Amino acid sequence: MTRDHPVNRVLSEPVSPDTHAVETLGIAPVPDRERNMRVGSLFVIWSLASASATTPVIGLVLKGMGLAGFLWVNVLALFIGLVPSMLLAHMGRQVPIISMVMARRTYGMGGATLLSVLYTVVGAGWFGLNTDVGGQILATIFPGHGVMWYLVLGAIQIALVFFGMEVLEKFYNYTALVFLLCYAVLAYYLFERYPFVMPRQVGPIAWGKDIDLILSFSLLAWAYIFPTVTRFCPPPTPDEKPVRRALYMLAPGVGVMSAVLTMGALGLIALGMTGDWNIALLGKSLPVWGEVSAIGVILAIAHTNAMNLYPAVTTLLAVKPSGRTSHRMLQPTLVIVLGIFSTVLAILGILGFIQGFLSALGSLLFPFTFILVVDWFHGRYYADSVSLFYRTPRRFGEWFAWPAPWAIAMLVAGVFLGASEHDLPPMLVHFIPWQVCSALIVTAIYYLGLRLAGRRMRRPKAA
Repeated sequence: MTRDHPVNRVLSEPVSPDTHAVETLGIAPVPDRERNMRVGSLFVIWSLASASATTPVIGLVLKGMGLAGFLWVNVLALFIGLVPSMLLAHMGRQVPIISMVMARRTYGMGGATLLSVLYTVVGAGWFGLNTDVGGQILATIFPGHGVMWYLVLGAIQIALVFFGMEVLEKFYNYTALVFLLCYAVLAYYLFERYPFVMPRQVGPIAWGKDIDLILSFSLLAWAYIFPTVTRFCPPPTPDEKPVRRALYMLAPGVGVMSAVLTMGALGLIALGMTGDWNIALLGKSLPVWGEVSAIGVILAIAHTNAMNLYPAVTTLLAVKPSGRTSHRMLQPTLVIVLGIFSTVLAILGILGFIQGFLSALGSLLFPFTFILVVDWFHGRYYADSVSLFYRTPRRFGEWFAWPAPWAIAMLVAGVFLGASEHDLPPMLVHFIPWQVCSALIVTAIYYLGLRLAGRRMRRPKAA
């Protein structure tokens, strides 16, 4: 890598006076001086990001399986999704860049650019989904204000992301206890005011389909974003203790699934006791604690949507090949624009499309994630000069340089194969998580294709 390469300048330039006020890093590598996020913060960030006001809805989606079945489905989903999530978390520490910049070496600059646009829409969709839930909750607790609650929530969340990851990390750490106390109050009144009803299984459990649903709702819906956060963690060193390395790898995935397991179970229990999965709506019948529950709802939404909007912005920035943004305020400006767009989605009622949204998301994210991880470690990209991720294509063919055609072909095949479960024997998809299995199948074929083509016969030189 040459001394005057823009990526090199990012790593060596001094900290500007406003670095800690507004993040303007864009998609450039995180300088070593700013890579100080610890394991505890990493776990808190991802557990709270997953603990949305929407998270208990998984109890509604999976109603009828009983509490024991719900616990087992979550545990199985954790074990299935843990390895790719751990590897993705480690990738961000190996090379401090976002996942969609990593994807350039696998899917080519052209493929990664198209996927960046798509995943920006996905992040905006999740932002709108959670804001929609929050707006409905606040409108129920404090009626008569209508759309105003959506606008207030949108403005709060945009303001948080505007200042970047350093402020977000502090926000998560400082509000974690408040969030837990607010939901503890709601849980107390749930069990104090309503007779306890144990959720029981009322029919056969579709293990495969339900595991797919859990993963597309939680762990594998978040995993491809893990490097976007772990790039702020200290880089691994040769003398790093295995326990320390394992904790950094485990913290994001375990954080996500612990929140899904806890809040999903609470939603399932609340559904049986009150007829509604949304425990936050209890606040409307509490004289003083309704306001307390509203604070908990706002925190839950802000925790999750900050981790939807922030990666969506950095993903959109990845459309530009260079590691430097053309204007230093481009990232904060996109935060505002995407935040407004996502809030409009909430006002238009995106919550009504949640089932189809989650299914389509899993069909795309699973093969994308698995292929990316396999190609990263097979190609040993972590050992390459970071400038190779920021090379601007000079000819059309360089936009889809090998292995991009093969990776894109397998990604498309994975999407169609994952959507073919309706053509398979019911008994097969009843027990096997077909979206995960179809992603593993196309990833195995992808890997075999790399080996047959001599993927590592020649490595590109740094710019």
